[in-house]
Amino acid sequence: MAELTTTASPPIWRGTPLVLAMLCGIAAYGNSFRGPFIFDDIDAIAHNPRSDVPTTLSGRPVLRLSFALDRAIGGMHVEVYHATNLLIHLACGAVLFGIVRRNLQKREFWGDRFENSGHWLAGAVAAVWLVHPLNTEAVSYVVQRAESLAGLFYLLVIYCLIRDWKLAAIAACALGMGTKETAATAPLVALLYDRTFISRSFATALKTRWPLYLGLAGTWVIPVGVIVSGARGSSIGNVAPVDYALTQLGVIGHYVALAVWPRGLVLDYYDWPITHGWSQVGVGGRMVALSILLFAVALWWKPWLGFLGAWFFIILAPSSSVVPIFTEIAAEHRMYLPSMALVVLAVVGGWMLLARGAAAAWVAGILVTVAVALLGTRTFLRNAEYRNPEAIWSDNVALRPLNPRAHYNLGFTRMVMGRPAEAAVEFRKALELEPDYYAATRALAQAVARSSEPSQ
Repeated sequence: MAELTTTASPPIWRGTPLVLAMLCGIAAYGNSFRGPFIFDDIDAIAHNPRSDVPTTLSGRPVLRLSFALDRAIGGMHVEVYHATNLLIHLACGAVLFGIVRRNLQKREFWGDRFENSGHWLAGAVAAVWLVHPLNTEAVSYVVQRAESLAGLFYLLVIYCLIRDWKLAAIAACALGMGTKETAATAPLVALLYDRTFISRSFATALKTRWPLYLGLAGTWVIPVGVIVSGARGSSIGNVAPVDYALTQLGVIGHYVALAVWPRGLVLDYYDWPITHGWSQVGVGGRMVALSILLFAVALWWKPWLGFLGAWFFIILAPSSSVVPIFTEIAAEHRMYLPSMALVVLAVVGGWMLLARGAAAAWVAGILVTVAVALLGTRTFLRNAEYRNPEAIWSDNVALRPLNPRAHYNLGFTRMVMGRPAEAAVEFRKALELEPDYYAATRALAQAVARSSEPSQ
């Protein structure tokens, strides 16, 4: 497969793809700064809870510190919190660019296949990922900084591994563990990256860099300590682990569908049904199960392809395997890091199929430009919905009409807007779907008392 023979770009232009990617990210999220606090933001940030009140921030000291700094800088001005979220997101895109670029420059692995295209491909990956609408929940929904900040530290672990910065990698891993449990898989993925792209075997990786992996493994004491202390509370329900795992096959299939066609994004999936038995697993779920097997085989057949699959499924494993998280069976923010594997596969894999002549660069450039424009526009529109709580909850109710929590939050929003009669309608619907919903019962009583509607 012949690579394009073009004149190497002067060093000053090597950063151009990254700059362009950053500008695309800024443009896509330029209208997100005035989005108010919504959903879990209200308890975790707006009410400034004591340390013993369980919220998204509980048991996550690094995450809590980041919000404390925002509060110290800007008080309750929501623009400050959104600016921090966007900076974290852009930083993730920059580190992703660095990882992809340095990986494609590995002559011992790729030869000269990406000699002249590697930095542009890295820029395309960063741009597409930065503007993808599936990431809006981790960026525009303020408290889900938990996902993006943990993602930044996760990426830094891999980047520091590539640069052989051992102490920095361990520090990044520890900070990630203190941000969100997502980082718990970072030592495993780092070892797999080493085996795939650097050492070519687990034995060599462990023999050469055993102090690094000992240090990374040592950071597991942080999430273990959080679990033992009970600081996070318990969101593990009474769903059978096997049923939860089967349910997650369908959930992951849904995530992949949204990555390919990001329409119908939902803030809250509280009503996602549990799958009982293999016979209830849909086509998408069965394809996910098959892909797990294929990627496992690819770890030996096509190691780079197998690594992308492992990145996707290993990062999702803590929340999307057998541990039943009943309060959040599905959540789009979980795709923040895993979606990178899909973008790399689409961009770099597409280039490997396409690169056969001088016209390929133009075709690839046009395709990436169109993709970034379409995805960025959808992200811009989604951010507009985050700026209007009634709009985002109305959309949630329209897409998930059996979700009692969505009806409750739409009612709560309308109560705040001074429309108690309309709020009461939503509270009643929430109670129809979940009769034991205590918060909805109390809210309904308040809504009836504030309106002229007779009590029923």
